[in-house]
Amino acid sequence: MSWWETLPTLGIAVLVFFVPGLALLWTAGVRGAGLAVLAVPVTTTVVASAGIIFGFVRIPFNPLTVVALTIVLVALVTAVRALLRRRGAAHSRLELPDPDRGVYPRTPVNKAIVLLAVLVPAVIIGARYMAGFGTPESFSETFDNVYHLNAVRYIADTQSANTLTLGNLTETSKGLYPAGMHALLALVLMSGGQAITVAVNWGSILYAAVVWPLASLFLVTRIVGSRPLTLLGAGVLSAGFSSFPYLMVAFGILYPNHAALTMLPVVLALTIEASGIRSGQLKLNGHAIVLLVATVPGVALTHPSAFVALLVFASPAIIGVYVRAVARRYRGELSSRAFLLWTLAAVVYAVGTLGVWIVARPPQSAASWAPFQTNAQALGEILGSAPMGTTVAWIIFLLTIAGLYVIARRFRKHWWSLGMFGIAAVLYLIVSAWPIGTFRYFMTGVWYSDSNRFAAMLPLVTLPVAALGLDWIIGRLGPLLSHWAAAAHDGPARRSPLQPLRGLAARLQGPTASSAAAAVVVLVVGIAGQGGTLANVQQRLSTTFETRTDSSLVTVDELTLMKQLAGIVPESDMIVGNPRTGASMAYAFSGRHVIAPHILGARSDSERLLMEHWSEAAYNPTVCPVIKEKRAYWALDFADQEMTPRGEPLEGTRDLADDSAPGVELVKEVGKARLFRVTACG
Repeated sequence: MSWWETLPTLGIAVLVFFVPGLALLWTAGVRGAGLAVLAVPVTTTVVASAGIIFGFVRIPFNPLTVVALTIVLVALVTAVRALLRRRGAAHSRLELPDPDRGVYPRTPVNKAIVLLAVLVPAVIIGARYMAGFGTPESFSETFDNVYHLNAVRYIADTQSANTLTLGNLTETSKGLYPAGMHALLALVLMSGGQAITVAVNWGSILYAAVVWPLASLFLVTRIVGSRPLTLLGAGVLSAGFSSFPYLMVAFGILYPNHAALTMLPVVLALTIEASGIRSGQLKLNGHAIVLLVATVPGVALTHPSAFVALLVFASPAIIGVYVRAVARRYRGELSSRAFLLWTLAAVVYAVGTLGVWIVARPPQSAASWAPFQTNAQALGEILGSAPMGTTVAWIIFLLTIAGLYVIARRFRKHWWSLGMFGIAAVLYLIVSAWPIGTFRYFMTGVWYSDSNRFAAMLPLVTLPVAALGLDWIIGRLGPLLSHWAAAAHDGPARRSPLQPLRGLAARLQGPTASSAAAAVVVLVVGIAGQGGTLANVQQRLSTTFETRTDSSLVTVDELTLMKQLAGIVPESDMIVGNPRTGASMAYAFSGRHVIAPHILGARSDSERLLMEHWSEAAYNPTVCPVIKEKRAYWALDFADQEMTPRGEPLEGTRDLADDSAPGVELVKEVGKARLFRVTACG
């Protein structure tokens, strides 16, 4: 299929991602750009929460029940607003005004510039993803994709999207696994998505090309301001980091992290707004707090590590607000009771953050990623927006230096934004350059001590700093050019090579012409930063999504065979296969159940017996009873090339490779990929 042929799936994905959130936000009174920015996080909260609630009350999770829940929630919000109005509330609608409202005129040119700030990165990122994926049916040939594609299929098949029980997709391995993203993609598939890979690829593009730029710009408005040209530059820059969003789909593949991090700037911006740190007042923003309640669960249920990152990155703002409370108490401007409440809130935040930091992590044995560079190299990568050994992003680097200069000059105003940048920088420094040990695990274990995951978070806090630098440059450059251009009207002047440029600058001094010209310059400079390291990461993406005859997970022959299984294997039967050879992806591609839908996970005794002894059915008396019980009459032989040759022996299909297993017959063969059926069990 071509990308054009899969546009219906894109349309379905847009509806699934945006409509529930838009309906609730509109009903609550949110208007303007906030609708687009907040829609996907709110939708994710609704969908992920529905998966948990429906699981407890035994309601199937599908598009109809999610629509029904959305209607109920819309009715509840309507009722709450009506109740507030009856009780005389001055404002019953949720509002999230632009902090710079009224500062920059809403002229047609400025509106067009802000629109370009969203459209340009959407086009750039979308085009890079599509080029990297190759075709809409391509898939990541990586370890984690065995689970992610099967999880989407599992939710669509079972109509169960309960984060508390999703686990590793079997009854034995039930347990906690964040289902937010998988549930959304399953809804796309259930609503008429053309194929599981098409749904996943379009979903990934929506997260990266739409949600990420919107969220990034929202965060910039809460830290830097809303100058249209600054937003245009920030939008273009959001497409210029090699480590996000591109890295999360070129490595892993870390789909849930990718989705959660695209939404993280939204909840971080809401936390900043709720704290009141930027206003200079000691007053919480109730509207922002309500919106946090509506968005944070969605982010956390997409990937909990994003929630931990929120708590950590927001801590400088929270500390700043509490320091403000201490200062006002010291000056006698705050009552003892009010100060006690502020202190209690700060303690709860600190203790809660530390508790989550300690609990929300894998065992140390699973956080086994090693450092790979020196401290000096790590610092250079941080400043140059070139983590994981990539090429320096020079334009972002220069703007970051300018932003740090601005922070130094206006330290009392922006120190907390430097704190966010510093936290991310220190964590990346520790994970990539410090030796393995207890301290490194304590600081980085939440993210498996994986440098890639920390690299992906750097753009989140680097972009506002770079935007500060860009805003400062724009603010200084305008008056400078005006002064320089004025010389063109000062009478006869000595001719110089720059005289034509000076005259051009003079003709562009009108507000419309100057804004349009500046927008063109910002676009050209921003797009010029698209080379180098981004070309490299896109090539890595292309390699990851290419299925070849010698691919490490699924080869061309194996994929061809798996796509034919639905016409061979009865729907009620199960397939045995070594998950490390990619055989478990038969479930995602054919809808036929497999014994082990993930490479990892707890196995029952019967599952383990089949995975280790299936080919012994003709002479091992313990095998046939289990085969009949599970209806596991089929086995896939994908030779002995394993994605990760470690862990369980998984010898159950080894004898198939040399045709030494009695009591089985070859049913289908595509190249080296073969499907067998047991005949020894009657």
